[in-house]
Amino acid sequence: MTATGPHHAPKPGILYVSTVDIMVRMMLPQLDALRAAGFTVEIACRITRHGDEMAAHADAVHPLPFQRSPVHPGNLQAIALLTRLIQTRRYAIVHAHTPVGGVAGRIAATLAKSPVRMYTAHGFHFHRNGGALGNTLYRTIETIAGRRFSDAVLVINGEDYDAALQHRIVTDPETLFLTGGVGISTDRFDPASVSPEERLAVRREIGAEDEAVPVLTFVGEMIPRKRHADLLTAYVRIRAARPEARLVLVGEGVLMAKVQRLARELKIEGGCRFLGFRRDIPALLAATDLFVFPSSQEGLPCAVQEALAMEVPTVATDVRGSRDLVRPDCGRLAPLGNPNALADACLALLDLPREARRAMGRAGRARMVADFERDACVAQWMEIYARLLMRRGIALPPGMRCLSGAVPSPPSLLPPPPLRPAAREQPEVAAP
Repeated sequence: MTATGPHHAPKPGILYVSTVDIMVRMMLPQLDALRAAGFTVEIACRITRHGDEMAAHADAVHPLPFQRSPVHPGNLQAIALLTRLIQTRRYAIVHAHTPVGGVAGRIAATLAKSPVRMYTAHGFHFHRNGGALGNTLYRTIETIAGRRFSDAVLVINGEDYDAALQHRIVTDPETLFLTGGVGISTDRFDPASVSPEERLAVRREIGAEDEAVPVLTFVGEMIPRKRHADLLTAYVRIRAARPEARLVLVGEGVLMAKVQRLARELKIEGGCRFLGFRRDIPALLAATDLFVFPSSQEGLPCAVQEALAMEVPTVATDVRGSRDLVRPDCGRLAPLGNPNALADACLALLDLPREARRAMGRAGRARMVADFERDACVAQWMEIYARLLMRRGIALPPGMRCLSGAVPSPPSLLPPPPLRPAAREQPEVAAP
């Protein structure tokens, strides 16, 4: 890094580390804000389809051979390369994401003596619905990494915040931050942003031009934890009651062929539409009557936030993250692993008068605008960066300032008693 002029200090550098580029792609507004504030922003991750897009929002992108499996030998090579990169570039902050990238990034930053080592847990891999062995393993890893290799840990839901305190993943509570995650653009995900013609074109594409045809949509990667089998099994029951209903599945992944085969075996392929990877998600959601999300493990699912912002009532499983977003006024929660209950929740909402569903949609959007608007979430992270730099005695870049008072948490994510002051009331979530 070089000075910008004879009277300017060098720009402080920040490195975003992730296992794969799709995670960093979700944080491009954060990268833009950091560059605007005066940081040099760089990325280190495995590159798939999003390399060019990331390069447009960063000063440099460094490909690394990360693998999702924590025991893959490629990760040792990635740690070695990453350590040399951090030693050479001398970043002020290394901000790590994803389980493998999170641990590897913090280890490398520690070896390279980076001043600030950060980790955002986009959902701990130990959780209430996890197995005993897996929970023990992941909790141990997070505890070691949090205590020994971290200057700050950010979490994005109430359950993870409680867990981090309970298991002392950080030794100093002042280094634990409850945030609203990466946030969503409530301008892009706004029903008003989709024209009637665009909406109608999508309805025609999926065979639902008739407004009486209910459209149920899922958006997410085709991987095991999204539990597509539960969704398809629930759709069998839904279709028995509403034969005209269409089920739209958006996304790609390793289970695509298996999920399509299951649809054929269940004899529901005629009502299913597998759309693969799409960039017109707002239009797809505008054409949707009900969003369905049967996942078993989440941090704070952007797919659910986007659906709610588009005023689409949502049925999700009662798991961490989804539980923080879906309230009785904007959707329903169903027990995990219970396709019949998932179907019944969907049918209950489809049976509501259209105006009642519209009211639920408006309530969902109001919460997203209030608590998860992207600009507010970006500002929250920027405040955390500023505080951590100041704690290390590092001068802030000219476009950044540190505000007084505590870093605010989204009201809907504040953890339940007894871990929060009585003044921070959280609306009660009705049992599914």
